[in-house]
Amino acid sequence: MTYVWQTHLGNDAPFDPRYHTNPRYEIMSFINEPPGTVLDIGCGGGATGRLVKEKFPGTRVVGIEINGSAAEHARGVLDHVVCAGVDDIDPAHDLPDERIATVLLLDVLEHLYDPWRALQRIRSWLAAGTRVIASVPNVRNLATLSELAGGRFEYAENGVLDVTHVRFFTRDSLRDLFEQTGFDVRRITPLTQPAAVDPVVVHRRPGRLDTRTLSIRYRSFEDLEDLYALQYVVDARAAGSPAPART
Repeated sequence: MTYVWQTHLGNDAPFDPRYHTNPRYEIMSFINEPPGTVLDIGCGGGATGRLVKEKFPGTRVVGIEINGSAAEHARGVLDHVVCAGVDDIDPAHDLPDERIATVLLLDVLEHLYDPWRALQRIRSWLAAGTRVIASVPNVRNLATLSELAGGRFEYAENGVLDVTHVRFFTRDSLRDLFEQTGFDVRRITPLTQPAAVDPVVVHRRPGRLDTRTLSIRYRSFEDLEDLYALQYVVDARAAGSPAPART
């Protein structure tokens, strides 16, 4: 038997076409005007950057990707790709003369041990007002809460409990993450997936949902959205000055 930690952790984590070349179509609904030069951090094989270029011909997309095989794939579709982690980027060397107008951070922050300092570092590369669009899993979704209430917190190849995730967020803690590191949050949009959550619901009452292991009360429509959201999309801007670095 092969376990998920054996195949998806460590320096030899494979290039997975289902993961690294999966375009984020839903993100394109957040980009309705020419985005200027785009920095796609964690660009994978470049599939989402390619969508941006198709929607806005002539757009320059620069990728940063730590997986060497994925980075090589991305070089075939993006304008420039740096194979490195966020902490290893030297903007003067790796991003010379790039006037970044939009940053994509799609399913990246939850993989980082210290996403706070990573965001501070990214903020230092950006002019005030630069747009940042990030997608981050929501650990407060009802399916995960029900599993936890039943004593299970089982990692998987992908999803909210992807075995490579090291940080977990709710809507409020995600807002704090950005606001504490030099960004103004304009909007946090839940990406709800009823098909993934409804199967765990065994009974509904006004203001309450029951699963086999959990009965949870929600106080507002926003609460209900949180319970059905597997991800959030953060739309933020680089604040007027970077947040001070912690020592």
